[in-house]
Amino acid sequence: MNEVSLHFTGVALELSPNAEFKSQAPAARVSLRALTGKVTGLKRSLLQIFAVAVVLEMFAIVAPLFNQLVVDDVLTSGDRDLLAVLVIGFGLLLMVQTAIGLARSWMVMVLGQTLSLQWMGNVFAHLVRLPVGFFEKRHLGDITSRFGAVGAIQATLTTAAIEAVLDGLMAIAALVMMLVYAPTLCGVTVAAVAAYGFLRWAAYRPFRDAAAERLVVAAKESTHFLETLRAIAPLKLFGREEERRARWQNLIVDVQNRDVRTAKMSIWFSTANAFIFGLENLLVLWLGAKLIMTGQQNGAVTMTVGMLFAYLSYKAQFTGRVSALINYAVELKMLGLHAERLADIVLETPEKDEVSTNDLQHLAPSIELRGISFRYGEGEPWILRNANFRIEAGESVAVTGPSGAGKTTLLKIALGLLKPSEGEVLFGGIPVRHLGLQNFRRQVGTVMQEDALLTGSLSDNISFFDVQPDQARIQACAELAQLHGDICRMPMGYMTLVGDLGSGLSGGQKQRLLLARALYKMPRVLALDEATGHLDLQNERAVTAALSRMPLTRLIIAHRPETIAGAQRVVIVHEGHVKEVARAVPPFEEAEHG
Repeated sequence: MNEVSLHFTGVALELSPNAEFKSQAPAARVSLRALTGKVTGLKRSLLQIFAVAVVLEMFAIVAPLFNQLVVDDVLTSGDRDLLAVLVIGFGLLLMVQTAIGLARSWMVMVLGQTLSLQWMGNVFAHLVRLPVGFFEKRHLGDITSRFGAVGAIQATLTTAAIEAVLDGLMAIAALVMMLVYAPTLCGVTVAAVAAYGFLRWAAYRPFRDAAAERLVVAAKESTHFLETLRAIAPLKLFGREEERRARWQNLIVDVQNRDVRTAKMSIWFSTANAFIFGLENLLVLWLGAKLIMTGQQNGAVTMTVGMLFAYLSYKAQFTGRVSALINYAVELKMLGLHAERLADIVLETPEKDEVSTNDLQHLAPSIELRGISFRYGEGEPWILRNANFRIEAGESVAVTGPSGAGKTTLLKIALGLLKPSEGEVLFGGIPVRHLGLQNFRRQVGTVMQEDALLTGSLSDNISFFDVQPDQARIQACAELAQLHGDICRMPMGYMTLVGDLGSGLSGGQKQRLLLARALYKMPRVLALDEATGHLDLQNERAVTAALSRMPLTRLIIAHRPETIAGAQRVVIVHEGHVKEVARAVPPFEEAEHG
């Protein structure tokens, strides 16, 4: 199994009854309200929790002595004053123990939530840096399921690890006290715990297999559910709701079947566990009672009733702590299952962009594709083969060809979304890999076929949630996209809310909104992939005229003759090859016979 490494920064913690987490724009930052100071980092926080927990465990070791003193000294002598002293003394200890326990739980909760936020933030930051191809090859539900493994790993490696160390120390202390009280009884208890450990080991593989199967089928169910919500309109139009519901029900039944399988194993395991420790408890009581009676008969007291009560308390602590330690060892081993799924994300190579931020305004906004070949994997057919063409600064070039010929793939390669198998992309005569992807993309505005709006207002979507939006520029871009009039007719104007799928907008309005968003970026290159396919002829002509007056280099993928006619040059993609024609009317016929 590949090793998975999760890195996180130092954590500054200060406990306060009013502590809470907030996310503040523009960068996501964690803050705790009412902070009075800062602790140096994660190690110090862990040491604080560990120190408090050790003190708490010391009280737990002393507590069983109360039972012994009450039974052996108070009940036998009838000393009411001693009883009052013991009750007051151990009552004070109980109050201190409760307060320390509360502090420990609070500290562990804050630490756990802080680490969870940081780990998930780091994994999410890595996720969004992955290339587009990663997301195109995976279902949404599967990615969500794999991302969720962060929580299980974080909980096991942080808060649960602290508990495990404390359980180990407490188990050793309880074992020492048990040996002091009754070595024979201790042997019975240790044997029962060993039997529990063997049972847990034997049940590990079936539990792991069941958990692995459940993760897979749950990811499928989640994907189906999300896709159903996104496709609710076509499902209704085609009358496929019932078939979709039946398919979802089959998937959820698969999930339930795995849950039932796990539940059955849990029932058998719990039953065997209860039998083992129930039998151990009977043997301890039987042997302990025999030791007490034998001592009373012989006059040599080896165990008193109070000692037996104290031993039972220590036994309960020992068996509980060792059982928890065994369970943690199993959880730690089970982490391999979550790590394997998370590795699909964290071990994926992100987009390489090692070039520092630079302004490319001094370069002419020309784009050249030189010797570009692309296929999705070894043995796969070539989508593009030795493609060459150049767009000069300020030029408008239309790319056309049959559906599925590779036009969108060509555009994604030009934008750096896909890495070519061979060849390179140049901007201003310099390879993009030398300029830096982020630097290059700042020069480009895009409207892609699969572009999506985000939940928010029209103004938010045009500025793409700019932290300091320029309202004048938002309106100017809407006017260029021929959308300003439509927005003014809406009740809330630019504050009108839209959903993530553009609900409430027509296809043409959505495309014009996406175009306004691309223009708000103030690009020097504008890449459009069927960006006017839903526009009526009048609006398309107005948009084309507005764009032609702007000093932009335009790369347009289109099928409509009206869109192609507005370009200065036409390039055809056909059977993986790219060639230029004088004028493509009709372009596909020329591609077929060329």
